[in-house]
Amino acid sequence: MRNILAKGGVEFLAVFLGIALSLWVDDVNKEKELEKQKLEVYDLLQKQTDELLLYTKSKLIEYERQADTFKNLIDNWESFNPDTVKDKKEFVSDIFFVLGNAYYPDFTTYETLMNSGEINLVDFYTIKMFGRLYKLMDDYKATHNKEISWRDFIEDRLLSNYSKHFKNYGLPWDILEFFQIAKNDDTIYAYLKSLYAIKKNTKSRVLVIEQSLTDIRDHLSNMH
Repeated sequence: MRNILAKGGVEFLAVFLGIALSLWVDDVNKEKELEKQKLEVYDLLQKQTDELLLYTKSKLIEYERQADTFKNLIDNWESFNPDTVKDKKEFVSDIFFVLGNAYYPDFTTYETLMNSGEINLVDFYTIKMFGRLYKLMDDYKATHNKEISWRDFIEDRLLSNYSKHFKNYGLPWDILEFFQIAKNDDTIYAYLKSLYAIKKNTKSRVLVIEQSLTDIRDHLSNMH
């Protein structure tokens, strides 16, 4: 009887240890898979951040040029001559193509990770940093919406107050000729000067976004 009990006990212990070992191996595999997924998420965020930084730097170069273009027009408002502009297409684009000049960073990767819940695999500080970045984008969008409104006001004023000149000129590419015709229009000048201020403000806001992206990049580099 004792031998039977002993044998049964050994068999039970063997089964128990086998199950425990199997569960332990399963937990280890799950932890490894979770760590692998976490590293993949960090890699995706790092890649997106690097791409956003490259895009942001290129936009800052554009905004510097566009601010200079505005300054040239405003400082020489009374004597400005469209015929002296070397690259008219670029000049017009810089001051009048508000939508085309806007800052449109691609957050697709982050938003996909948010929707899938995978963003929860990273540390809380990373999530917090991206939250701050989104807040900065909200601030930029508010400025951009004002820029659109003021640009549209100038177009509407030209359409209503200088409609007869549309027989010879058209928007947007003849905007410089319209400005020459409307050089005594203080309202148009005031709105252009305000757009210049917004352009400088836009650059300042995007510089802050660039710093935020740089901080995120440095943090992500330390996480894996």
